[in-house]
Amino acid sequence: MRQMPRFQRIIRPAKHFFLLSIALLGFCLFPAMAQESPIDDTDPELQQFILANTEFSVVHELVHLLIDEIGFPVLGREEDLADHLAIMLLLTRDGNDALPQTMIDKLQAIIDAWRVEWTIIEQDQMEIAYSDPHSLEIQRLYDLSCLTYGRDPDHLKDFAIANEIPVDRAELCPEDFQKAEKGLKFLQNTFRNEKSDSQLKLIFDRTDTPKQATYKNWLTNASILPAFITEIDSQYQFPQEVKIIFRSCGQANAYWEPADKEIVVCYGLMDRFVHLARFRQEYAIDPREWALGLAKAKSAFD
Repeated sequence: MRQMPRFQRIIRPAKHFFLLSIALLGFCLFPAMAQESPIDDTDPELQQFILANTEFSVVHELVHLLIDEIGFPVLGREEDLADHLAIMLLLTRDGNDALPQTMIDKLQAIIDAWRVEWTIIEQDQMEIAYSDPHSLEIQRLYDLSCLTYGRDPDHLKDFAIANEIPVDRAELCPEDFQKAEKGLKFLQNTFRNEKSDSQLKLIFDRTDTPKQATYKNWLTNASILPAFITEIDSQYQFPQEVKIIFRSCGQANAYWEPADKEIVVCYGLMDRFVHLARFRQEYAIDPREWALGLAKAKSAFD
């Protein structure tokens, strides 16, 4: 992603005559949270949601890095490729072993973030930017759900039902995963160039708030991110040093900047994930509609 906000559609309501900044967005969508509140650093569900989505965002940007610096080919929409390779890299970390529940929960948190984003768009009747280089949020959640289910359909039937993957689509998911896995292995085998020097540098810029300090602590001590970056660093030869830097930059975004050889992750993106987590807990889905949706999905599978 090159300087294009992750939440571009979120800040362009169709029926409003002004643009909402990310800061004002919190006041409009979350009236109960209008005042900035501290996060509960002892809440494991909140921590998992923020870490999972931050990790996915960074891995997504790492794919853009691999495309530009290593030469991964693109034969379609680059943003779709980044999504698919990012989720495949997470899905294949454990080889062919069954996915541990911790990883399933992590993947569910990523999928739920896109579900909440789409729910917000629908509820607020926001403009849908069909020309956007990203797929629609609802398409991204189904693609990620399908690849996850397709990895182990024998044991992830409940996952498919919970995410309401249509049966016609679910039947294709194992094949979709196998094709994606074959493509990932081809890229890894073709472009792998193991070396001893380290060229990916994970950097945390100055934290300005207690919340940012909490994010930094979580990322360094309770996430797979440092280990994952080390893995990528050991497998590919980069032309020069690349920084993966967390900083305050006034927006909810993460992007790869080729000119500066930097992947920038704004702390505002993690603030956004806090809002999405709270929205998911309190506002996003009517329990009756969700129950009916689950019943319909289960009936179709049975």
